[in-house]
Amino acid sequence: MSRREEHMTDPELVEACLGGSESAWATLVDRYSRLVYSIPARQRLAEHLRDDVYQSVWAIAVRHLGGLRDAQSLAAWLIRTTQRETWRIGRAASGSSPAGSTEDLVWTDPAEADLLEDRQRMRAALGRLDERCRELLIAAFSADRPNYDQLAERLGMPRGSIGPNRGRCLNKLRTLIEENSGARG
Repeated sequence: MSRREEHMTDPELVEACLGGSESAWATLVDRYSRLVYSIPARQRLAEHLRDDVYQSVWAIAVRHLGGLRDAQSLAAWLIRTTQRETWRIGRAASGSSPAGSTEDLVWTDPAEADLLEDRQRMRAALGRLDERCRELLIAAFSADRPNYDQLAERLGMPRGSIGPNRGRCLNKLRTLIEENSGARG
């Protein structure tokens, strides 16, 4: 995966994939692997079936990525595709749905899929930040009350600059999320 593809937006990445770029495909799979694998895991599918879902989703992506109407909605399309494959593979393996009833596999609350998509957007944007900003934000928000003295020492910056740097990094993160979601306003 090249550094250039790592920083591409989803529409740029889809275009590169459709143009035959192997490194773009590697970046796409790397960017969305956790999302795709998390859906059958949430449905408590056996590990070998999770692997089947994962492989099936990427095979579908190879065949149908060109038909995606809006590349901005790539994450949502992958979520829906993975949900369908989870249901199909789980049902085929057990003669019914993996969780006991088909209703368990269909989110009746769209907020669940939205949450997965938001998490993926955040993960992708964090990955596009420079290393110092990414490390600062992860460290600052991974504890309820971060110890600023320890944080300053760990990051090699004055304690008084953590707040202003955190603010600048959050602004960069916000911009990257908006770019990736097409929500510029």
